[in-house]
Amino acid sequence: MTLMRSSPTGRTVSARAKVAIGLCLILLASPYASVSISQMKSPEDLSDIRISESSSRTNNLIDVPSWKVNDAWSYTGTLDVRDFVTSSGVSTNVEYLLGTLNEQVSDIYTMNVDGTDTLVYRVDGDGYYEAQNINLDGNNGDLIVEMSTEEIVRVSDLAVIEQNADFDIDFDYQIWWWSYTVHVADLTVDQTYSPPLEGYDFPISVGDEWQTDYSYTIDYSGSSDYVTIPSDSSGQNSTSWDVVSQGFPGVTYGGCSQSYNITNYDDNGDEIGYKWFCPAIRGDVRSSYTNTVGFVAEHELTTYQPAGRPKKISVDLEFPLSPLDYQMSAWVNVTNSGQPSSGETLQVRYESGGVVQDVTTAANGSAFLTFDTGHSSDDSDGVGELGSHGLIAWISGQRLVGVSTVIIDPDVHEVDLVSRSEGVTVERTRANNTVTLDSNVGFNAIPLDQLTFSVPVVNRGIALSPPTTLEVEAPDGSTSSTYIPGLRSLEEMRVEVIWTVPENQPFGEISLTFTADPDEQVASDGNRTNNQGTFGLFIGRLPTASLSIPSESLTLSEVSFNGVASYDSDGGEVSCEFTIEKLDGSNWTSTEDDCIQEYTWGDDGTFLVSLVVTDDENDRAHAQSYITILNRPPEVEIGSDQNTVPVQSAITFDIDESGDSDTQNPDAPIDIEWSLPCEEGQVGERCTVTPQDEGPFTIGVTVMDDDGDTAEDSLTIEVTNIAPSDPRAEIWFAGNRMVPQILGENARYIVNEGDVLSMRGFADDSPNDLDSLEHHWSPDAEQKPDLILSSMGHQSEVQHIYETSGQHLATLQVVDDDGASTETLIIQFVVYNIVPSILPVSNPLPVAEGGLMQFSVEVSDSPNDLPGLISCFDLDPNVNSDSEGNATDDCDVESQSLAHSWEDATTAPSSIVFHVTDDDGASASVVIPVQINNLPPTPAASASEYKPTEGDVIVLSANGTSDSEYDLENMLYVWDLDIDVDSDGDGDPSNDVDMQGRWIEVSFSQEGTKNVRMTAFDEGEGASVTLSIQVQKEPFGLSTLVADYGVYIGLVALIAVLLVVLLQRMRAPQTDGSTTEKADLLGRRKGRKVSMDDAFDDPDYDPFDEERSKDGPKKMDAEGPEGGTSESPLDSPEESGPEPIDPELSDAFEELGVESTEEDESELLENVAVSVDEALDNEDIEALFDD
Repeated sequence: MTLMRSSPTGRTVSARAKVAIGLCLILLASPYASVSISQMKSPEDLSDIRISESSSRTNNLIDVPSWKVNDAWSYTGTLDVRDFVTSSGVSTNVEYLLGTLNEQVSDIYTMNVDGTDTLVYRVDGDGYYEAQNINLDGNNGDLIVEMSTEEIVRVSDLAVIEQNADFDIDFDYQIWWWSYTVHVADLTVDQTYSPPLEGYDFPISVGDEWQTDYSYTIDYSGSSDYVTIPSDSSGQNSTSWDVVSQGFPGVTYGGCSQSYNITNYDDNGDEIGYKWFCPAIRGDVRSSYTNTVGFVAEHELTTYQPAGRPKKISVDLEFPLSPLDYQMSAWVNVTNSGQPSSGETLQVRYESGGVVQDVTTAANGSAFLTFDTGHSSDDSDGVGELGSHGLIAWISGQRLVGVSTVIIDPDVHEVDLVSRSEGVTVERTRANNTVTLDSNVGFNAIPLDQLTFSVPVVNRGIALSPPTTLEVEAPDGSTSSTYIPGLRSLEEMRVEVIWTVPENQPFGEISLTFTADPDEQVASDGNRTNNQGTFGLFIGRLPTASLSIPSESLTLSEVSFNGVASYDSDGGEVSCEFTIEKLDGSNWTSTEDDCIQEYTWGDDGTFLVSLVVTDDENDRAHAQSYITILNRPPEVEIGSDQNTVPVQSAITFDIDESGDSDTQNPDAPIDIEWSLPCEEGQVGERCTVTPQDEGPFTIGVTVMDDDGDTAEDSLTIEVTNIAPSDPRAEIWFAGNRMVPQILGENARYIVNEGDVLSMRGFADDSPNDLDSLEHHWSPDAEQKPDLILSSMGHQSEVQHIYETSGQHLATLQVVDDDGASTETLIIQFVVYNIVPSILPVSNPLPVAEGGLMQFSVEVSDSPNDLPGLISCFDLDPNVNSDSEGNATDDCDVESQSLAHSWEDATTAPSSIVFHVTDDDGASASVVIPVQINNLPPTPAASASEYKPTEGDVIVLSANGTSDSEYDLENMLYVWDLDIDVDSDGDGDPSNDVDMQGRWIEVSFSQEGTKNVRMTAFDEGEGASVTLSIQVQKEPFGLSTLVADYGVYIGLVALIAVLLVVLLQRMRAPQTDGSTTEKADLLGRRKGRKVSMDDAFDDPDYDPFDEERSKDGPKKMDAEGPEGGTSESPLDSPEESGPEPIDPELSDAFEELGVESTEEDESELLENVAVSVDEALDNEDIEALFDD
């Protein structure tokens, strides 16, 4: 464990190194120590002296504890570095660090110590200490100390053999949002002691004292950019300890209410620390230690966590006290969960005598042995003993130990009753405040103090003492006795004697005498020289404190105050300790033997001065008083280099003289605030202002010192007039301020025709002239120079509209009430023409060809351009009808409204163009899609005869077919004479093009139903209608024969004709025969004339039947049916006329003297019937088929 000791180091280390190294050294100090504390008790009605019934008999042997691996202690602590920092010269405001310390037993093993094989503990520890928000060399941050320790402690008496510690010291600070860590130092300290330091001299008893002379070596290693690592050192030193009291340690922890205060002293006898040893936790419950470099470390126990101890080892000695070279009997006992454990092999070590032997426990869990106690002293010099040595028993494999201490005394008796004066403890109760008296407090009292003496009687012999009495003689000479039972070796009996100091008790030394066995009834007591003990203290009076101090004084004045009137009524000198409240609220303390003190306050305020008067008996009296320190007001005076200044011109004022003799801020002794805003800021030693009004101008200044007192001064100058200046303008349009294209004096703005412009004018002048300024605007100075708009005030605003494009100039001149004016401000305007625009046009609805399309288009432009706009429709964007410009800028219709129709969907455009042009030639156009839809024809067809006979010629007509006028004129009529017959051989009988024309003549050579389809084609897909013709079989006759065998007959006739021609050429011409044959031929070809009207009126009428010809033709009473639509349109082939007769055949007819076939046919037709074209014109045919 960490133990207290004096340190020989620290005197050769630099001031900065002391901060870091001192932190390390103080952390090596013991956390186990103690101080005297106050304890409250209720007052009791006490007689002058009485022996308390609470007197107790105790063994009082506080022997060395046995530790186990994993025993752990946790502490909270502080490192008080105020005194050290004051002497180190380091610039910092740190006073103490807060932190924690944790220690734990990590191992038990043997090692060689000064040539002796020694059983030791290894104790590992770690600590963390931090001081937050401190200043170190001008930086605010946190000082952090982290450490890890290792200590080697002797098992027999807890003496420290060596200590090793590693320290990591960092300083963390922050600048703005960035954090920085300054690595102050890494330090390793290794310390060894020879002989080991005995911080305890077991067994412990109040009044024990011991002293050790030892050698030390300290090795340092590490690195640091800020401190110098100390050099290794070695030397000799001396330290001592004293068990000064037993009682409450000041830390509430279970089992520690009766702890032992062990105080440590350096080689000069000065106290350097203390610790409170608590047997219940096997260690220190509280400690305080002062390092030689000035640190004060204090630790208090927070938790003790002992390792589990199901198996325990105890060592019982025959006697705790032994003469020299005595054969001592001992018993080693092993229990497991409270039951004896047999067969356990242990090693018993009496290291001071070199005794090491193995023993084994019997069935009762105990092993017996004897050993020679020897005659060796221990490493410390104690009173009344040669040495104290530990007898250890341990099981090495399980790292379990048990230990007891035997005291070797060369002067040992069978019985030796001792009244231990050094063991007396005294509690003093004064005004409900109870303290345990010690050398620090002082052994003294005053009348009415209640003193409680705890008087010990101990048997320093080895045998049981017979019962006897203890006689106590009071300071007034009265005596009383109490019973002392028999005491075993080193057993102690404490008797509490309570005495209340009488009110009239004279001051002076008094003594309390107590005698064990006053009647000498114990014959076996071998040393009666120590049976009587005496304890003395001083009874005095409290001193009287008198403080003389003025009630008021000025800052920076030396104030003298004193306590010379203080005195001690019981005689003797008094010392005066003055505590003075400083400016920062902290206290400054000074002790003056002459009781006179001087102090100077640098700032005003009310401060407390306290006086503590201490007499020779450490009794104290207090006095205090407040003093008011008055502030000295500041001084100030204004100066300037100018007496007059033009308005709106800058002038600078200075502080010629100022000061505050008692300021606490040397960099800014006073706060200066000007009465007006300054260019440099309203706070400062200089103020530059710009007066805005003509006339007298006064500026003032107020100064304030750090105590809040103020002083004022002022200065007045004359401000002269100036003409208006800096004319400027703003141009606004539609509520927005326009940005000029060119900045500066000749600003140029880009605007549009017709824009309503707001022109705002400004100018600078003194505030008293602003409202009287006259603004003269000429918004169109070049084109309308006579147009002048004027207004008065700080600001002017006029409106203007430019109606023509191009450049325009506006001017502004501002005149004040004295006739002074600004320069003329010229503003340029570039006026752009507004291009006409066309409002969105909804697409017109589709119309049928020939239908009327009507719609209107709306346009916009500047108001002055609207009347002169030219609006046009280009009805055919693909044709440049006016041969000017392009194809889309024709003006086919000049209007904003259009009413137009297109007859043919094929030739109609898909879009038209509307364009509008203003007087500047700017135009806009829009393409308007139009949709002219084709109307499919409605087909109609009829026949002149629906039941013709085979070979009859009938007329088929498409009259009644309807469509647009344009399409009717260009309609194509296609006839398929029999949709059930594939006449063109393409596999589809319903798409044949047998004939074309609006009217056709046809005849059918075979009987049956003929489905005739007529398809009318415009530019679209066309439409069809079907007629059903019932062809009747022709009665047999020439016509039938010709119809059936006409081809063959024709061929035979042709052959015959050719033969005749050939024979004729071979013969001479015969005029008669030829004429006869020709006449016969003509006779055959000529016949009766047939009327076409009759043929169409009655299809059954046969002009060649004599009987039916008499009845005349019948009228038609029905029309043919309509049919469907053809699948695909066909191109209309040209109608072919009758085929011409072969020229060779014609020549043959001429050689034979016979007319040509064409001539004969023509003549025959003329004689028989006229042709359809000659007999009927178009109107006749249409009338014929009209319904």
